[in-house]
Amino acid sequence: MDRPILANRAAAPDEIYGERYVRPYAALYIDHPMWEPKLQCNVAMLSRLLQPLGIWLDTCCGQGWHLAQFPSHRRMGIDMSAAQLEQARLQNPGVPFIEADITDYEVPEEQRFDLVSNFWSAYSYLNDEDAIRKLVEKLVRWTAPGGALYLELTVPELLEEFNDSEFAAETGAKVSLQSPDGVHWNYRDAGGVHRMMSPQIEFFTDIIAPHFAGTNHSMVVRAIRQLVAWGKQPD
Repeated sequence: MDRPILANRAAAPDEIYGERYVRPYAALYIDHPMWEPKLQCNVAMLSRLLQPLGIWLDTCCGQGWHLAQFPSHRRMGIDMSAAQLEQARLQNPGVPFIEADITDYEVPEEQRFDLVSNFWSAYSYLNDEDAIRKLVEKLVRWTAPGGALYLELTVPELLEEFNDSEFAAETGAKVSLQSPDGVHWNYRDAGGVHRMMSPQIEFFTDIIAPHFAGTNHSMVVRAIRQLVAWGKQPD
């Protein structure tokens, strides 16, 4: 049985993403119209990055929504939540999924991916700059020569605007800054209190850009930035 989440206590990801959060998560972040422009942008970007055919790894893949949009492609997913992966397997028959904490897991040395992705600022749960740096370096390393990396980043300076959104008013979700610059923040929703950290964009580009032919970033939904790097250089 999942442990209860205390409404005012920051919870670890393995507490939040249990069975009790599966349906609320889908209702809030897959089915809710607030996120339709973001999801459409994700699909459009993935469509470009997945040409020509290659193998794609979606890290912290959750319920596998993004993977399910591309049934003709070779895909893999990794996530630490058994409950979320159960839904991902239902949505993606035959796709291999790895249940593991990505900070501890390492793919075989000979295995690399033509596209590596990480959506919804999942890195934020690490809540530590050094740990986030190591994760981003790992995602770069897992990208095959010539391949692409696609990260979805939180924009710290725009976070508080979320509290004025219709989504926040309707669902009761709320952002609480834990530092003046918004780099440290908490997010409360039906799953509990998520304790997060989101460095500025330069933190990510400084790590990623030296390893790729080009990078670009843009925003579709405020406070969420799409960062894409392409043309991975040989190690």
